[in-house]
Amino acid sequence: MTVTNENDEAYANAVFIDNSEEIVADWIKKAERFRAKKLKSGTAKIDIAYGVSNRQKFDIFLPNVKPLGTVIFVHGGYWIDFDKSYWSHFASGVLANGYRCIIPSYDLCPTVKISDITCQIKDLICYVLKNYDGMISLTGHSAGGHLVSRMVSTEQWNGSKLRSDLLKRLNHVVAISPIADLRPLLKTSMNNKFNLNYDTAEKESPVTHIKMTVPFTVLVGENERPAFLSQANYLSQAWSCSKLIARGKHHFNVLDDLENERSCLVNLLTKIN
Repeated sequence: MTVTNENDEAYANAVFIDNSEEIVADWIKKAERFRAKKLKSGTAKIDIAYGVSNRQKFDIFLPNVKPLGTVIFVHGGYWIDFDKSYWSHFASGVLANGYRCIIPSYDLCPTVKISDITCQIKDLICYVLKNYDGMISLTGHSAGGHLVSRMVSTEQWNGSKLRSDLLKRLNHVVAISPIADLRPLLKTSMNNKFNLNYDTAEKESPVTHIKMTVPFTVLVGENERPAFLSQANYLSQAWSCSKLIARGKHHFNVLDDLENERSCLVNLLTKIN
């Protein structure tokens, strides 16, 4: 008989990170302060709807100059946790480089399927293409890394009139610690919420698709769980793309470079290719 939770430890992060609860609490405090400051200065708007559900909303943060383009950050949480309010301060690095930053929420499993979330992020991309000018870069963390990777899977835009617009304007995609192959998650207790089977896990796995011809980089922390190091390898090999190792970083603090306007991560997202 198959043991359905044999990969639970492999994909656990918080229990292997010292002070993980304090890190998340600090994210919340920093994000609240950042939003309040940006709202006071008139350089933020919150809860802009891009879809029909209550969670299909995004916050937008603006630089102090005319925006050069847009960076979209898609949060993680295994498609079952978090929302846009945890991450606002991670907009600071790209804002300092003259880009607006959009941070969305999306519906969560088990209310919806992972494939539904993929479609919601696609709806967000379409909204941004129609309503904001300039180049667009995408980045996402963990499950968010999966979602931004799906946005450049060729089959995602087959037959879409927007595909040519996206290809013209997409500057760089950076998947941070992505889950690129969902099939190992079939043997986790989280699948009670995902409700994946082999076919649906395979279909939603970026590694099983062909990448569009856009600049793409995988970034993963040096001190991440072996499963996430393997996931980064799977994607970089499947898509023949660059893979960067963030030295000394684990699955949570790998995001810290988004606050550093001179970091390699921010440079990838804001330097025009």
